[in-house]
Amino acid sequence: MEHPPIQSLMRFMKTIMSPVHEEQMLQLILQTAMESIPTAEAGFLFLHDPLINKLIIQATVGYLPAVMMMTRLSSGEGISGKVFAERNPIRINNPLALQTAMDNMSAFNYKYYVESSTQGEIPCCCISVPLLSEDRCIGVVTLDNFTDAQALTEDDLQSLQIYCDLATMAIEHHRLFRQVQEQNHELFLTHDALRQEHERLQVTMDFHNQINNLAAKGYGTPEILSALYRNVKMPIAVFDLLLTPIDYLPAEVKPHLPDHFLQHPAMQWVQRSKKWQRIVLEEDASQSIIVTPIVGTDRLLGYLCAWTGSQEFMSTNKMIFEYSATVLALDWVKKEAVQQSQMRAKDAFVESILSGEMNMSLQEQARVLGFEQEDHYIVILMQPLPKSARHSFEAIMSQLPIHYLLVERHHRTIVIVNMAGNLKREERHNQFQLLLRELRRDRQLSSGIGRMYQGLDKVNRSYKDAEQCMQLLLKEGNQQRLIYFGDLGVIRFFMQQSREELEEYLNDVLEPIIQYDQQKKANLMNTLVSFVKYDRNLKNTTQSLRIHHNTLYYRLGRIQELLGYSFDHGDEWFNVRMACQIYLYLYED
Repeated sequence: MEHPPIQSLMRFMKTIMSPVHEEQMLQLILQTAMESIPTAEAGFLFLHDPLINKLIIQATVGYLPAVMMMTRLSSGEGISGKVFAERNPIRINNPLALQTAMDNMSAFNYKYYVESSTQGEIPCCCISVPLLSEDRCIGVVTLDNFTDAQALTEDDLQSLQIYCDLATMAIEHHRLFRQVQEQNHELFLTHDALRQEHERLQVTMDFHNQINNLAAKGYGTPEILSALYRNVKMPIAVFDLLLTPIDYLPAEVKPHLPDHFLQHPAMQWVQRSKKWQRIVLEEDASQSIIVTPIVGTDRLLGYLCAWTGSQEFMSTNKMIFEYSATVLALDWVKKEAVQQSQMRAKDAFVESILSGEMNMSLQEQARVLGFEQEDHYIVILMQPLPKSARHSFEAIMSQLPIHYLLVERHHRTIVIVNMAGNLKREERHNQFQLLLRELRRDRQLSSGIGRMYQGLDKVNRSYKDAEQCMQLLLKEGNQQRLIYFGDLGVIRFFMQQSREELEEYLNDVLEPIIQYDQQKKANLMNTLVSFVKYDRNLKNTTQSLRIHHNTLYYRLGRIQELLGYSFDHGDEWFNVRMACQIYLYLYED
């Protein structure tokens, strides 16, 4: 066997050891190997990827680049996969044998192999050599010839093996060198991060002590913000979740945020990640806002913002802001816990009042909450209020000289309104009518309102009234936004009866009409209901039904014929009117 010329090996070593990136080095390895074996017309260099356990093409000559992107060979698949699995070089100089060796390739890999060939066909012969490093195979080099089945000889196979042994050394050396570089870089970054962290801790220790002292003494947002302002010397502000200012410094500079700031992509990122972010203002690129989220145990509470202008926001300032945001969050959570405790006490009070309990302890609790035994009380029930609707309701109540207690209970918003017992009857009436008018005007609120009763022991009566109003509000198709029990009229009596009793009364009076409509698919019941609704006014009835008056006369005659009596009889007419009201109550959408 003839070994490769020394000059060729030296040129090969010089090429593969040149200071280039790995991708360039692998391409140079393949090209140099092919230049040393002139009968090779095309070739691949595969490297094994342990993460996916596949052979991936890293360099090609004579094939379209698409094959490099698409081909993934399993161990044992095709010629190169077999060489990788068995770790032995192969020479195939028979097109039929070569085709047979490729038969186990996946349809996907075979398709891209054929399509990427610049010759438009499979080779006549090939040589394939493993890249062996100690006891591992790290890849495969395969060279092809498309014109002569005897072009690639055993000597070429041996020469390629020698080239590949050198190439393996170069690849492993390059990987080891890169690994050392990466480790050194990581060590440098770690050392630098530790140094910076030490500096930040040194600078921020005094500030931490200040904030801790403030928190220990029970100081809140204004004092924490003041300490922060003294340290960072830049305009700062605290906002709630809706970007409403809670406090800011300096006092003479009111904070300004751009329109739709919550929709800014950077703010969206702050909300998702709960991490600080510098936001450069579009209208003035020299200005920027540092937004630090104030985060409770499991949710976002608000934002701490700083207007930095064009000055650099140092990492020490970042740490101070983050610590300030943490202390603010603790203060807010503590106050929220107190509010929740108070709310639980209010819930327990409301639970007892609505159950009809009354004792000296409960009266004392009521007095603390501003309720007296001799006051007059009204209960308002609403569906759970979203934040905007609750703000709207609170705005209405703030404009009225009325005291109230609002709690969320059993998926309902319950409001107990009280009016002083020493108010004159006319004053109480005027205040109550004003309350009804304001609630009706607000399109966000849907309310069921009970009657007014005097005495704490009668609050539960107003609650029961309001519950019945809510049942009507929630009835399918009901378009009303507010129902006051005092306006219900005869429906109040219907609500006190069972559905079975009401249906029984309805059938006793109007069963012939109902059955006729069902059998004939007629519309007599609707006609009768409209006739009752307009108190036997023929003109209004025909207009509402959009029918001719002769049609109405005919239908009314048929109805009276089915019922067996005339509407001129007072008792019968009363029963018909009552039955129609029950029909509307039970079945009208």
